Amino acid sequence: MKFDLRHRTRFPVIFAVGCVVALLVFFVLPFLSFAERLTVSITVVTAFGGAMGFLYAEHTQETQLFRELFREFNARYDTLNNELIEIRNRPEGQALRDADYGVLCDYFNLCAEEHIYATAGCIDPRVWLAWQNGMRYFARDAEILELWKRELEQDSYYGFTLDFSRNA
Repeated sequence: MKFDLRHRTRFPVIFAVGCVVALLVFFVLPFLSFAERLTVSITVVTAFGGAMGFLYAEHTQETQLFRELFREFNARYDTLNNELIEIRNRPEGQALRDADYGVLCDYFNLCAEEHIYATAGCIDPRVWLAWQNGMRYFARDAEILELWKRELEQDSYYGFTLDFSRNA
């Protein structure tokens, strides 16, 4: 199951199903004594509770990882943002400056890293979609796009491609 912050709402439902199963076990096994049915039912509820506890703890860890990645990626983007906007808003036909190459390569690396975590299921799909929209914005600049393509030909961006429909 890919990471999605909304998955946590399923856990109470799954636990409720486990409780219903435990009740069914209690009432459907009349050949067992009351104590045996109670033991089996409590075991079923405990098993479902333990499984839900494990899944919730796992989800909490994934959420913490997502928060850390989200903060890190946004902080790194924030350091590039003003320069990226300047590059993107330069007069039409104006060539990229030497200093622009470093900023853009840092951005390309950041995009590739975000892609890795998105394909690994650590980034919420809505966040990845927003990130892709930002990449599309910069890729609409012909010179940025050309540089990006040249950089990707070196195969040093972890399998990232500019085919945004296939990424993650």
